[in-house]
Amino acid sequence: MRRTPQLLAVLALLSAVSAPANGQSLLDRLKKKAQDAIEQKAEDKMNAKLDAMAEKLVDNSFAALFGDSSATGAGGAAATSGARNDGTGAARGLPPFSLGANAKTEDRYTFSVVVTSEIESAERDGKSAGKAVLKMHFNPSTAYTGTLIEAVDGKRQDAAFAILDAKNKSMVMLMVADKNKFSIAYDWTEAERYAQEHPEPAVNWDTVTTWRGFKRIGTKTIAGFPTEGYRAEGADGTVEFWVSHDRRLTAGGMFGANSSLKQLRGRIPDEMPQGMPLEMTSTSPSGERVTLRVTNINTSANVTYLMADYPRVGGKR
Repeated sequence: MRRTPQLLAVLALLSAVSAPANGQSLLDRLKKKAQDAIEQKAEDKMNAKLDAMAEKLVDNSFAALFGDSSATGAGGAAATSGARNDGTGAARGLPPFSLGANAKTEDRYTFSVVVTSEIESAERDGKSAGKAVLKMHFNPSTAYTGTLIEAVDGKRQDAAFAILDAKNKSMVMLMVADKNKFSIAYDWTEAERYAQEHPEPAVNWDTVTTWRGFKRIGTKTIAGFPTEGYRAEGADGTVEFWVSHDRRLTAGGMFGANSSLKQLRGRIPDEMPQGMPLEMTSTSPSGERVTLRVTNINTSANVTYLMADYPRVGGKR
C-alpha cells in the first residue's frame, strides 16, 4: 500500500500523455512542435545561406561592373564620390553611387537597341591587360541604359544587369541567385547630366571640323554604320572617337552614362562629340591604352525587364 501514491502519479502522467486534448494527445503535440522546430531551423539555415549567396553576388557584381575598390554588400554602401572626367577623360574619384533605401525605379525597363562591344586594356609595352565583352542596351525614347558584362578574357560572366536610370536618378542591379531573382538600387548622383531635360542643339555634322577641343580626322564604316572620327589631345593623354549619327542610334546620348564602368572609367570625356560612339581609343601619357570596338548592333531588339520579377532588397521601390 505504501507504493500506491507513486503508482497513482505514474498512472496520472500516462493518462495526461494519452488523453485527448482538443482531439490531439500531448504526445502528438510534442511531436508536432519538435517537427515545427526542425523545419524552422532548416528554413533559417537556408535563409542564411541565401542571404550569404545574395550578398556575395552583389559584391562580385558591383566589383565586376565598377571595380573592386567600390564593391558593396547588400547592407553596405558604395563610394559616394563622383567619377568626373575632363576633356581627355581623366578620372575624378570613384563611381557616383550610394545605397539608396528610397531609390526609385520604373515598373519596367524596355530596350530596343543592343550594342555589343569589346573593350581591351593594354600596358605600355602593348601587352594586353584584359578584354571584356559588354552588351549595352538603349531605348531612344527614354533616359536610361542597361549594361551586361557577357565575358571577361573569354570566360562567361554571371554579373548583374546594371541599369542607369537618369529620370529616377538611380542605378539598379538585377541579379539571379540559385534561380531566385532580386534587385538592389543605388542613388546615382550624376544622373542629371543625362536626364535629357536640356537636349543638345541640332548640329550639321557634315560641316563640323572641330568640336569642343576635338578635331575631325576622317570617316569610315563600323558594324555597317557610317562614322566620323574625332581626336583630342591634352595633358592627360589622347582620345579618339568614331561616332555614328545614324537616326537608328539616337540613344547615343546615354552612352556617356557608362563612364562609371570599370573598363571605361576616366576614358569618356564630358564634351565628347554627339552621337553613338562605335570605336574609341584612349591613351595615357605613359602609353597605357584602352580600346573599345563595337562588333554588333541590333536595332530591332525587344528586351524587357519587369521590376516585379526582381524583388527589392535593401529598401522599397
